[in-house]
Amino acid sequence: MMRPIEPPFDLFIESKMVRVVEYVIGAKRVFRVDYNDSKKPLTITVAIGPNNKKFWTSIPEGRQAEAVQIGRLIADHIRDKQI
Repeated sequence: MMRPIEPPFDLFIESKMVRVVEYVIGAKRVFRVDYNDSKKPLTITVAIGPNNKKFWTSIPEGRQAEAVQIGRLIADHIRDKQI
């Protein structure tokens, strides 16, 4: 069973606040990260790579480093709420 969708929340990344909104598209959960400046929004999701290893990736690909950094913060935020 999937956990409930997170309501929109804010995270601090490199001393800047960003807004994160979770969506479900098909059976996939995706997160849209809106920066409060001129930077383009980032959409990320968890993908499964070789050996069934999960990793954060951007949609479309190309902003992988950001996806990994922000994905970890999103995962921490969700885990902290479940404790």
